[in-house]
Amino acid sequence: MRLALAHLGRQESLPRLLEILHPLVHQAREEGALALLLPELVLGRQGEEDLPQALEALAGESRMRVVAGYLAQGPRNRLGVFPQGPFYDKVHPFLALGEEGDEGIEPGEGPVVWEFQGRRFGLALCYDLDFPELFRSYALMGAEVFLVGSAWPGEYQELLAVLARARAAENQAYLLLANRADTGSPSLAIAPDGRLLASRREEGLLVVDLDLGFLEEYRARYPILRHRRMEAYRLW
Repeated sequence: MRLALAHLGRQESLPRLLEILHPLVHQAREEGALALLLPELVLGRQGEEDLPQALEALAGESRMRVVAGYLAQGPRNRLGVFPQGPFYDKVHPFLALGEEGDEGIEPGEGPVVWEFQGRRFGLALCYDLDFPELFRSYALMGAEVFLVGSAWPGEYQELLAVLARARAAENQAYLLLANRADTGSPSLAIAPDGRLLASRREEGLLVVDLDLGFLEEYRARYPILRHRRMEAYRLW
């Protein structure tokens, strides 16, 4: 399965975003990608009520799925699959003292799985990476790929790499992370065994092939989800 990530900076207007996205979507389709993952809050904290309709039209015209992060009503920090959904609202708003984050954002209710091409994808956003419980929930729901939109600060990019590789390895799933280019952190593709498959720092497209046969063989050889001992993990 071939998917694409767009390493983009925050755009100041919807027309400018669409001007950039049209050639990227065309390129992704030409290279055989089935879906294109965009970063978190592609228009920043500004709400744009026409954005979902524009992405719906773009996805329909290109005949491929577009997965994008944006500010939805609520307000909520949302990752949506276009056309037709589903839609994931960030479960863990970032509320660190002294740093710009998700102040005023309503948290989402829980995990959202997207079923596509006979596979299951877990949706997440940025700071969610700090919470292994969410990704383990996805793994137990049958997810084989995690799609993460992000705006991770460049000063913490080493932590980003550690968390992304850990969430992939501990759940034996592919993890694709599209990061906002203006933050200084890269976009990443991680294998189920924690290997870095690819990364991108310059604005543009990153196309990744997911070997689902390897994923199935790796999970069969090391069935860590079956080896869990829930009776030993009681919280005191």
